[in-house]
Parts: sequence; structure tokens; C-alpha cells
Amino acid sequence: MPTRALASCNLPAGVAPWAYQGEQGLLAGQGGRKLLLFFHGNAGDACNWRYLGVNHLNKLGYDVLVLEYPGYGGDARAPSMQGVEAVVAAAAGWAEAQGYRQKVAMGYSLGTGAAAVFARDHGADKVVLFSPYDSIYNVAWSMGMVFPRVLLKTDFDNVAALSGLDAPVYIVHGARDFVIPARFSEALAGQLEASGGVVSRQVLAGVGHNGLFDSPRFDAMIQGILED
Repeated sequence: MPTRALASCNLPAGVAPWAYQGEQGLLAGQGGRKLLLFFHGNAGDACNWRYLGVNHLNKLGYDVLVLEYPGYGGDARAPSMQGVEAVVAAAAGWAEAQGYRQKVAMGYSLGTGAAAVFARDHGADKVVLFSPYDSIYNVAWSMGMVFPRVLLKTDFDNVAALSGLDAPVYIVHGARDFVIPARFSEALAGQLEASGGVVSRQVLAGVGHNGLFDSPRFDAMIQGILED
């Protein structure tokens, strides 16, 4: 589990610490009207994503808020589903107070569950998911961790969260992802489409779990999604 304090992150120009209602993150932007909220994966922290806005997304007209979770980035609280929901609620409240007219929820790996919760509870104009799953329970079960669903306290069920959502969902997965194999996003896309959702899914040949954000592939891909 990452323990680096977010306050010690060496920030590039244009990125500032963000804090609201006891939660923390990193904000890159100039007070625009479009906001992209990014939820990172399990093997990392918000500091790892400090260049996401200044190097990639600010030029597309988006302020970028990278959220941190309890138990990560030097936060002393224990990780929990309730903690992630608190982060999501704080981000939504802050975005509302700032008057953003467009909000995009983006998640990577574990963070796709947090992005889905944001869209479910607070609305989003688009949802962008990198290496997502149908549910954490199903991923865990496929790896041999068989136990009752009620005992999986950190289960994120992306099918349940995103079914019936008005916003389009964009999925990007690596064909050689062995952490969350692409079959899980295939299941997610199929179930969302069956419920009437608008889903776009790209599977990148030769790409693993950690290669989805490589430039220039990422820049061209995310521009196409955000300008769609």
C-alpha cells in the first residue's frame, strides 16, 4: 500500500494540492468550465498522476482533479468502500460549488469503480474507464478467492452502478492485460449495452495493464473520446 504523503509530492508548474471536506487530491487547471475527475488504481497514488493534466488534458480545455483515497498518499485512515464514497461526494460537492458545466469521470483499474460511483450518484457527461471490470467480486473469484459476496467489503459492481446511466461510457483495455483481463470489460460492455447504455470499447493489441497511458497513443485516444 502506498504511504507517500501527498504533501511531499514534487509538483510541476500548474498543479496544486487540493483539499475539500477532509479529502485531498491534486488540481491542474485555470478555472475552466470543464472538469475531468480522475480516480487512480490500487498500485499507486495521486502523486503518480501529477502530470496527467498539465501534459495531456489541460490543452483539451479540461481542468483535472486527481483524487486520493483514504489509506493512500499518506492518509492515515484505513481503505474502505465508505472512504472512497466520501472522496467521491467531496469531489462532487466541490465541482458543484465551482460551477463546472461539464464533468467527465475517468478511472483506471480499481479506480473505475470510483468513477462509476461518481457517475451513478452525482452524474457525469461522460465516463471513461481504463482496464475496467464488471465487478471486483468477479475478478477476485476468477483468481481463486471464492467467498460469499457479502464478505467482499470493497466490491465495486460497475454493471450495477452504470446500468441505466444516460451518459456514454468509453472503455479502453489492453489485449495483454493479465491483471484485469480484457474479458471483464467485454462482460461489462455487453451488460451495459443490454440495459440500453451507449458504450464504446477499444482493445489495444499488444498492450498490458500498465501501457494504456503511453504517449502518443494516449493523447490521440483521449482527444477522440473527449471531443466525440
